[in-house]
Amino acid sequence: MTVPIRRVGIVAKPGLTEAADLLLDLGTWLQARGITPCYETATAALATAPLPGDTRAAVTLGRDEQLMIVLGGDGTLLGTAGRLARAGFDVPVLAVNYGSLGFLTEVRSADIHAALDRVLAGATHEERRLMLEAIVTRDDGRTEPHVALNDVVITKGALSRMIDLAAYADGQLIAHFKADGLIVASPTGSTAYNLSAGGPIVHPGVDAVVLTPIAPHTLTNRPVVLPASAALEIRRVGDGRSEREETYVTFDGQIGDTLGDGDRVAIHRARHALRLLKPTSGAYFQVLRKKLRWAER
Repeated sequence: MTVPIRRVGIVAKPGLTEAADLLLDLGTWLQARGITPCYETATAALATAPLPGDTRAAVTLGRDEQLMIVLGGDGTLLGTAGRLARAGFDVPVLAVNYGSLGFLTEVRSADIHAALDRVLAGATHEERRLMLEAIVTRDDGRTEPHVALNDVVITKGALSRMIDLAAYADGQLIAHFKADGLIVASPTGSTAYNLSAGGPIVHPGVDAVVLTPIAPHTLTNRPVVLPASAALEIRRVGDGRSEREETYVTFDGQIGDTLGDGDRVAIHRARHALRLLKPTSGAYFQVLRKKLRWAER
């Protein structure tokens, strides 16, 4: 952190009433150090007492702030990261874990003051996590842009048969995948759905994306690691019965829509990365072992 911190945005998971006391405590702590706390509107409504500082709508929070504090689980961080990237707000994020896994949100609520002291002293390690921009182009030419931190997933409906998807990189055909779906994951998302589907773990420092088929019909269809500079495109291939088959595209598992014949999804590196502040550097494999029980015998 090289920019002086004058304003700090605070956003909590919707309905996180157990964070009510911390909201007041954080605001008081920041204000005592000459820093203005600024609460997201729905987050401020969780408080049981008047809060110091300002309140701002979610769509503008991060525009004038030099730091964002996110209270919640990994899902809350995913939503905040996507919103900041869509708005073009280049602000670092400190994530405080109130979830069950907390793979990305490593800071415990009991350690928030110590973590903030490190941030203000410029002693916190910052990781820039690659994000994905996906543009859905409909058969009629309409476009729908999205941003994801973890992954873009194309999958079949619950009662549908396997779907046929064609994947391209920089205009060249990679393969036709006949499978339950296809995952395009960032290094951060490699430990999410991608890992469950048999994809590789990719260190967040690697500049790459992973293409992983979900339950492919052909066992030779294996995950492939591609450079992050690649311009990917996924197309649904019609086969005469496609209108009866449901196909969905989702972004970080939070929002999504159906895909029809002729629709395509273009995926490339997003302009903005998530600036994730970490309490210590070099703890990635420790988190893997602790949170995912990776490489345990």
